[in-house]
Amino acid sequence: MVRSKALDPDELFETADRLEAEGKVVTALSLLNALGRGSLTTIYKHLENWKSGRSLTVPTLNNEMPDTVKNAFAIVWREAAKEATREAQAVKGKVIEEDSAAIGQFHGALEAIEKLERESEAQNLVIEDLKKQLSKQQAEIARLEVDNVALNATVDELRRQVRSQKI
Repeated sequence: MVRSKALDPDELFETADRLEAEGKVVTALSLLNALGRGSLTTIYKHLENWKSGRSLTVPTLNNEMPDTVKNAFAIVWREAAKEATREAQAVKGKVIEEDSAAIGQFHGALEAIEKLERESEAQNLVIEDLKKQLSKQQAEIARLEVDNVALNATVDELRRQVRSQKI
């Protein structure tokens, strides 16, 4: 029987890292299956070393955003800006429409007010003219009343004279 070569710790570490990167749980059995050889005692020993070595090494993170993510954000941002512009244009159009309608109503109200003012001025002129006519007619009535009193006095005088001559 041929004996397989001894399990190298670096080989086990690489396999454990690969399994972990694939999202699999790293256990002695999963390593045995992935390696295809080795004893569980040796695998347990190296697995403990791998676990303790991992906790000491803190992976350095690259704080820069990958270009693909930057490009994706740029695309999303452009689309959002386009949509915001479209919505703003729609609102602006509606505001312009409503503003035009309000201005139209305002001008209609102004025209109605001007018409009413012209009618009021015309009616005021008619009223003034009627007042003048009334004043003239009242003066004429007063003159006619004076004339009536005078005529009544003349009639009374004439009646007296007629009576005095009959006797």
